[in-house]
Amino acid sequence: MEVSNIIMHPLPQMTNKGERKMKLSKLREKLENNKELRNKQARKIKRLKAEFKCGVTKEKNRKEEIKIIGITGSSGKTTVANIIHEYLKRLGKKSVLYSSAKIDSPATIIRPDEACEITFNSEDDVLEIIEEVEAYGAEYLVLEVNETAIEKGLTKDIPFNVRVLTNFNALHNEDQYSKEEYKAIKKSFFEGMEKESLCIYGFEDYDKEFLEELLEANECKKYVYSSNYIATVKGVNKEDITSLLYELESTKAGLQMKVKVKNKTYALKTEMMMNYNALNIVGALTVLEAMGIFDINEYNTCIQKIKIPGRSEVYQRKGRMIVIDSHLPKVLESLQKLKDKKEINQIKVVIGSMGYGYQNWEPRFKTTDFIASRKKARKYAMELLKEKVDDVYLTESDNGKEKVLDICLELKGYLEDKVSSKIIEDREQAIREAIVDSKEGDVIFISGRGNRRVLCNSETTMKLIKDSEVVEKVLKELGW
Repeated sequence: MEVSNIIMHPLPQMTNKGERKMKLSKLREKLENNKELRNKQARKIKRLKAEFKCGVTKEKNRKEEIKIIGITGSSGKTTVANIIHEYLKRLGKKSVLYSSAKIDSPATIIRPDEACEITFNSEDDVLEIIEEVEAYGAEYLVLEVNETAIEKGLTKDIPFNVRVLTNFNALHNEDQYSKEEYKAIKKSFFEGMEKESLCIYGFEDYDKEFLEELLEANECKKYVYSSNYIATVKGVNKEDITSLLYELESTKAGLQMKVKVKNKTYALKTEMMMNYNALNIVGALTVLEAMGIFDINEYNTCIQKIKIPGRSEVYQRKGRMIVIDSHLPKVLESLQKLKDKKEINQIKVVIGSMGYGYQNWEPRFKTTDFIASRKKARKYAMELLKEKVDDVYLTESDNGKEKVLDICLELKGYLEDKVSSKIIEDREQAIREAIVDSKEGDVIFISGRGNRRVLCNSETTMKLIKDSEVVEKVLKELGW
């Protein structure tokens, strides 16, 4: 199928028929047969009623089934999921969010602002989530889906109404999968979909040929979002892009952009930083448009001041900008553009590196291939830093089996004295010094850990530290 043959369907209302109901019934049957899990869920629901008084009821005769939105991709899935969820809440909808940056559900035992690493890792996890959202009476479940869950077959019985691919970059998990393996896993998420489902593809890091493969993967309604620049470079007819981003302007104050959706043009504005978030904003918009629940005024209000933990999380104080994010290359690219425009002065980076085998229960972290990939990743990161930043603060970051100092010395060696660097083993102290050393106009970028709290600082021990809490503590101490 040629990209030029994309059928532009009218925006449908969601349906809940046939195969989808069978899948939900299958999940419920599995839950009923799992006595231990069923009892666990009963205790959770009882606690909900007693502690939170949120009116949780088991709605067996609901007029409509819950609408489930599954979002996968190499990057951006957390941001897209969070935007959709926050927008639904603005509309007064009962939405439950499971993303790697945070879980937002009345039944979770995880703090709502905590990273959960993997949203679901077993069939029992899936059953728990489905039972939980139905017991709560949720109208929507927004679910981040990683490649491990797809590979394990954990998504095959989930009756998604909407499936989203934010982007595809084979380098994202090269220590775990070959390019073809990774491609096959992501593609399989969109195979065998119910015809009444919606399929949304973000076209960014991959080629036109893979887009054509994705468009042939199922018979459901399909929508594509991209940018004017990407469509031009990759030779895709812009008329075939459902949501087309153009006129993007990035400043220290945030992003402004225009999006063409068929015969409509939307002007969007947000305090979110970093250029790459523009396509995430367009991706969420495309999902909501496809579902027939998009309102430009509500959406602009939603994205204006939205904050996603550990994802381009920005603090503006005393003329400085402090950025917390787990993605190094894309953040540096955006910061460099601001520097080229003279909007910022120096870029200071706090960074460490995961050690070998920091999660002992994960066999893949102990392999020779993984160790080699970490060496490669460390060198790559330092190559970026010595070209794009002014100061580097080397510190701990899940060092696991390796000593912090050994990792920091390795990283410092890769810098080749081409950029100023300090080794400060304690992460909290490294963040503090980077902020204190800064001057008006500087950016302090705290990289690598996002919204994680648990830091594995040896093979057998861990400590609790969250970058955002450290930043807030330091700013308070400084009176900023």
